[in-house]
Amino acid sequence: MIEGKSVVIRQLELGDEEYLYKWWNDGSFMSHAALAYGTLESKTAIRNSIEKEVLNSQLYAASKRFIICKKEDMTPIGEMSYCGWDKREQKCEFGIKIWKEEQGKGYGKDALSHFIDFMFRFLNLNKIELTSMIDNKRAHSLYRALGFKEIGIVREGFFDSRTGKFSDVMYMDLLKREWIDIREEVL
Repeated sequence: MIEGKSVVIRQLELGDEEYLYKWWNDGSFMSHAALAYGTLESKTAIRNSIEKEVLNSQLYAASKRFIICKKEDMTPIGEMSYCGWDKREQKCEFGIKIWKEEQGKGYGKDALSHFIDFMFRFLNLNKIELTSMIDNKRAHSLYRALGFKEIGIVREGFFDSRTGKFSDVMYMDLLKREWIDIREEVL
């Protein structure tokens, strides 16, 4: 487990489909990812996906999902993941979601700072990348506070079901050497 000040990030477990089903199918919660109707995934499909991931005993996987829990009582409040882990280029992308009722309480910053540290140290990364909808200003502010730099804008990079149009996407990254410089401040 990855332990922060107020959160614990644990591996995915059977039973987590209850939380993911609720979170992923809530259009207002998933709107930051331009999914106005949520993912429209069934609980069974989510459980099958979890079973595959849980049964994969590979220590270093190309992608992996985790559950964020409140440290005080281990109540799940969100999820984190990394994907596209490239061993040769030493980079990957991450994702984070904090349930809407728990946002604005510092859980996201705590979870993300410790997850970033985990990815650089455990996966031996040189760079962490992310893409975010151009209008997700709150997320951009958090990413900048954790050292991410804006690399550019991908024009009409994602289809936005909120508007039915394509939307620009912000591309950001963080290098290991930059993280080492600010690590002590943010952890």
